[in-house]
Amino acid sequence: MRLSNESGLNSMKSRMFTVSLSKSLALMLAVSAMSFKIQAANSPLSQQQIADVVSASDRPQEDRQRDESRKPAQVLTFTGIGKGQVVLDFFAGGGWYTELISKAVGETGKVYMQNDSVYWQFAQKDIIKRTQDNRLPNVVRLDNVALSEMPIPDNSVDIIFAALGYHDMYFTDTVRDDKVVTFRDDVVDYMPVLSTFKRILKEDGVVVIIDHSAKAGSGFDAANTLHRIDPNIIKHQFESAGFTLTEEAFYLRNPEDDLQKSVFAADIRGKTDRFIFKFGK
Repeated sequence: MRLSNESGLNSMKSRMFTVSLSKSLALMLAVSAMSFKIQAANSPLSQQQIADVVSASDRPQEDRQRDESRKPAQVLTFTGIGKGQVVLDFFAGGGWYTELISKAVGETGKVYMQNDSVYWQFAQKDIIKRTQDNRLPNVVRLDNVALSEMPIPDNSVDIIFAALGYHDMYFTDTVRDDKVVTFRDDVVDYMPVLSTFKRILKEDGVVVIIDHSAKAGSGFDAANTLHRIDPNIIKHQFESAGFTLTEEAFYLRNPEDDLQKSVFAADIRGKTDRFIFKFGK
């Protein structure tokens, strides 16, 4: 009788172990599948996927005309952009890159399109046109919002991106018809801006900056008059804020640019020497 009871008890334990093992395996598989989905969502797009983004049939023709000089496929590859990511495109202007980024991150991603009061003055019509009729449903516009006041959650952004606009933090005024027109009372303080970037950026997130090169040692005057900036200024500012320069690209460089003309000068417009930096936290 005792043997029979022990046999039944062992059989019950065996069944319980089997059920427990099955549940454990099911849980492990579920977690593994979830992990795979997260990794897949954050994986960089393939070259074919990027080519599909750039060649999308609904891209405006006027956008395509700038592809040769801006090299969007190479830039998107450099960022490491992937489906489902959250991207901040700051000083986005009319949204030339915003649209590409929107297509790259897809329906499950999100793009913050930020323009402060100065950019809004210049780009308002283009911004409205690009986003009207819900053309870019995953784009959240931040109009007339200062960089240090963006309502973006902490540790939520994969990529912070700026194309040809960082220098405009130092764009305060210009001369029109022999009169000085003021756009900012003072330059934008970079430290609160970069502190905001650190707050909203994920631990493995990156900041990608593209801008027009100014001569070394030119200071901030070149930013206001030529719309250029010394690359060393950006390196210094980011490093002083705790960021690390992790990568640099050179396919937008132009050694024939003497760095002394306004980027809007007819003979250099669209052909300026441009640097590309990637920073990590």
